[in-house]
Amino acid sequence: MTDDEILLSHARDLKAKCADRGMITHTAFLDLHQRSLLARLERENSADVQTFYHGGCKDAERVIAVFVPKFYGVDDLAAYFAENPDDDPLCLLRAEKDAFSTLLHRDCLGALMGLGIKREQLGDILVDDGGAYLVCLKTIRPFLLEHFSSAGRATLTLRDASLDELHLTEAKTEDVFVSVPSLRLDCVVAAAYKLSRGKAEAAIQGGLAYVNAVLCDKPDKKLSVGDKLVLRGKGKCLLFAQTGESKKGRLHLTIRRYL
Repeated sequence: MTDDEILLSHARDLKAKCADRGMITHTAFLDLHQRSLLARLERENSADVQTFYHGGCKDAERVIAVFVPKFYGVDDLAAYFAENPDDDPLCLLRAEKDAFSTLLHRDCLGALMGLGIKREQLGDILVDDGGAYLVCLKTIRPFLLEHFSSAGRATLTLRDASLDELHLTEAKTEDVFVSVPSLRLDCVVAAAYKLSRGKAEAAIQGGLAYVNAVLCDKPDKKLSVGDKLVLRGKGKCLLFAQTGESKKGRLHLTIRRYL
């Protein structure tokens, strides 16, 4: 079996366990490709099970799939976990750095991998001027609190944090202004990531592009303001605004890139 087939089989087992035993189950963290794969399960018979995606905060890039029995009557998973924190499989840790060192996302990820942590145990890592927030499965919390004390050249102090703190953290972004012939995906990707039209088309057809967290391999897909794009290996951006049109019909766009 391929890795994709193993993931789908495991998710089906978790979904069946949820239905048969009336209990909440969940996957490990999923990347965008894996999340797109699991979307097909939502089209299968799920009369007794609801599927939610949970990453600890709105717009999380890495999420777990959470399967909840429908008799729980859950409409908002975040609200349910706020009222039932023991049921939430995720936690948030704050890594505060010393005042003399810099800290980058790759420093944190490299240090965590060096400790033997698997990527699927970790959600988003949000770095700011004072350190980083780490979303992770609760199962690895005790280990991290004891062993995660440095990353790159930075000395870290780790503490528990509330997931609510993530709502107070603004992602670092920059706005870039581009001109495109149309709102086709290949046109916007080429402009947003400074690629040729041909390279953008090849990347999309190669399964590297995601629109609103769903894989899209169609270069001619029409986008709308508010769509979120990810090109694997190139980062994330938002089609923030359409600000006008030139006399020759080219569209002026504002692209918000996440740093």
